Amino acid sequence: MTIEPVTAWSLLAGLIFLLAALGRGPLRRWPVSMPAIYLIVGAAVGPWGTGLLDFELIKHVKVVESVTEVAVLLSLLTAGLQLKPQWRHYLRAPIPLASVTMVITIAGVTLLGTLLLDLPLGAAVLLGAVLAPTDPVLASDVQVKHHDDTDRLRYALTGEAGLNDGAAFPFIMLGLGLLGHHELGEFGWRWLTVDLLWATTAGLGIGWASGYLVSRAAVWIKRQANSPTACEEALTLGLIGLSYGAALLFHAYGFLAVFAAGAAMRLYAEERSEGEQPDKLMHTVTAVNNQFGHIMEVAVVVMVGALVTTYWTIATDWWIAMFVFFLIRPMGVMMALRAKDIGLTQKGMISIFGIRGIGSLYYLSYAISHGLEDATANRLAGIVLTTIALSIMIHSNAASLMMRAYADGPKEDESSSAGK
Repeated sequence: MTIEPVTAWSLLAGLIFLLAALGRGPLRRWPVSMPAIYLIVGAAVGPWGTGLLDFELIKHVKVVESVTEVAVLLSLLTAGLQLKPQWRHYLRAPIPLASVTMVITIAGVTLLGTLLLDLPLGAAVLLGAVLAPTDPVLASDVQVKHHDDTDRLRYALTGEAGLNDGAAFPFIMLGLGLLGHHELGEFGWRWLTVDLLWATTAGLGIGWASGYLVSRAAVWIKRQANSPTACEEALTLGLIGLSYGAALLFHAYGFLAVFAAGAAMRLYAEERSEGEQPDKLMHTVTAVNNQFGHIMEVAVVVMVGALVTTYWTIATDWWIAMFVFFLIRPMGVMMALRAKDIGLTQKGMISIFGIRGIGSLYYLSYAISHGLEDATANRLAGIVLTTIALSIMIHSNAASLMMRAYADGPKEDESSSAGK
């Protein structure tokens, strides 16, 4: 039976919204994690199953890039809003993890790619940059639970995921440049000054300014409307659009800008805690953003499930994912946190929960849409999609069990963990 495109997309949209609703209700009691269920559903509606969602990454790369881009933006704003904005908390774990651990991961995968996979240097660097970011959405069990949650483990993983989704971008550009698809400048000067230094710092600065200005404007609007929940959907989308668009306008990294915008809104609410409006603004924006983000999470993981059936290379590439999960990631975490005041148990769990997901798929589709050759794209797609699928099945299913044991176990230096 031939299904018309409009019919297929209508059925898919209905399925996604239904899964999003069930994921917040009855399905949460199942022993399998929600992302794993979404992945299985995606495989069932993909080429292996009904064929309802039958598309190729290279042929439909713009669709994949756009959907994953929106999903990442929503998750980054949530991460910025939820983290308590204290510099010492950022320095303790999120910044070292998003810098040292990420660079070690990229270097490790690059060596793996050149020595064992016979990839050219540019493709190996690109693969490392695609697999380096951790996901701020899929491992919800290990993220901060509320605005005042400063547990070191949860804070570290949430902050790392929020920062490294943008911090990986310079290395994506480096990989593309080494493959001849981006200008690096003589001796890499343009990459160093523009792609690394300018785009990173400008993205954070523009995002911070956008978040502060939108917060002030939003509080004024709500006071004029005499309603603490006025137009929160528009405010959420407006904050994302303004910070992301302004960053791109000045050739800066929009992902970092959106994360910084969320952090700035959180700081604005903290500094004006004596009034109700800023605090209510932060909570309503977070709630609305979580709703949008959950729907996008379902959509992207279903899409990954359909795509992975086309690029399934577990028979040959499973060991690459294991190297990343259980060797390169732990090594990078221990190097980044070796001098930090974090307990060994927490360091071990941070090493384990480096889930790969939406950000990796976005970066892969970004590289393909910016000139990556089909042969290289297909090779990397098999590795990346297999790694994402294995990460979802392993990390998301282990998270609830391990975090329950962590919550019931003794806390290491609890008072300091709370930031006292």
